Amino acid sequence: MSSNAYSAELRPEPCLRRVVLVAGMVLFLAGSLLVLLLPITFGFKAALAIIWLIICGYEWSSNWLAYARGGILRVDSGGGIERKCRDGCWRAAKLAAGSVVTPRLAWLRICAGRGHRYGELLRGDARENVDWRRFQVIWRHIGAA
Repeated sequence: MSSNAYSAELRPEPCLRRVVLVAGMVLFLAGSLLVLLLPITFGFKAALAIIWLIICGYEWSSNWLAYARGGILRVDSGGGIERKCRDGCWRAAKLAAGSVVTPRLAWLRICAGRGHRYGELLRGDARENVDWRRFQVIWRHIGAA
């Protein structure tokens, strides 16, 4: 984290985390159905199904574990991120490629250490929430980079 005091603390909502996990399951099932419908031999279908299972299982479990371990996110003006874990300590993390922020929603791809990446869906209103407004200002500077 930088020494600059300008930062925003974002509190992920449990309902949005459930949306991400359920959407991951639905998309896994849809992808599996598409693999089964492909006009290729059974061997290729089986190989693709196994690869799809491994990729989806890894992504889904990464999100689930990150949600179980962490809570509040703190983003500073330099683009650094810290996650407050269940034990109360703050752990450094990094923004990964693929993050998108709009005025009311944010999808952050976070690298939480040891190569574990996960996605965090956040929402807020700059009129009602000072931290969301600060986050929007910070994102204008770090998002362009």
